[in-house]
Amino acid sequence: MRVWLIGAGNVGSVALRQLQKSSSVEIFVSDPSDQPEAVRSGLIERVDLVENITPVNVNEIARRVRPDLILLSPGIGEQGFGAIEGSKALSEALNYETTVASEYPCLILSLSNQS
Repeated sequence: MRVWLIGAGNVGSVALRQLQKSSSVEIFVSDPSDQPEAVRSGLIERVDLVENITPVNVNEIARRVRPDLILLSPGIGEQGFGAIEGSKALSEALNYETTVASEYPCLILSLSNQS
């Protein structure tokens, strides 16, 4: 199974630890930063793709990645918004729109699973 993990921050790192437990799972990681938490903590050496993923480009990139499943870290949409009022709602809306736009199975990871 090929999984595309979008976002390798705190929540993405938790998912990554679980995915790495299975040798039958091939993991492709993207993040808007080349030094997300998963790299800084040594879970992975580098991200496979440094890019912001949006509803506009998710399918173009997914066609190249060819995932069986996309896992979207909930914090990914907050990149670049800082302390803008309403940024959390905007982030959630962008994540939702990305899952709806995706031609591939796509799940948003839950913050409640963060360790």
